Amino acid sequence: MITIYWYCLSIGLIALLLSLVLDGISDLFQGLTFFDIHFDILPGILPLSPLQVCAFLVGFGGMGITTISHVHSHLILSLLSGLILSYLTKLLLSKLRKIDSETLTPIDIIGLEGKVIVTIFEGGIGSVSLNTKVGKITYSAQSDHYIKQGTYVKVIDMKDTLLIVSDDPTYFLNMH
Repeated sequence: MITIYWYCLSIGLIALLLSLVLDGISDLFQGLTFFDIHFDILPGILPLSPLQVCAFLVGFGGMGITTISHVHSHLILSLLSGLILSYLTKLLLSKLRKIDSETLTPIDIIGLEGKVIVTIFEGGIGSVSLNTKVGKITYSAQSDHYIKQGTYVKVIDMKDTLLIVSDDPTYFLNMH
């Protein structure tokens, strides 16, 4: 049984290292992904992406090697350890994908209301704080006229990371 544990641990670690190398190579070729495949044998119950399989093998093999000489139920502990590690990997990956998918685009920002936190001088740059779907974010902002700190403004345009704002409450009504 110890041989099986060693094989699982070795295969899991080698596959993880291989995925890091292949991921580095894919970054060189921009966009090729070798290890971002996802499939479910029992959807919702048994998570099986290659990374999760590697996590299971590492957890199963590592716990098995650690407990085989100390505990009679080493197989059960090894299976539980592998499943828990695989499930935690699934949770972590889903959180990372969610964070990645919540990046803001100019479409999300234009039209939002924010508060000037650093006075914007005519032709100068100040700062505006916005409440967005990913939380409170501060941007550099510019206006065609003076806007004092504490004033509420609307975002009318975005150029790179610079917001163009207006404190005129009828700006969006006068656009047509």
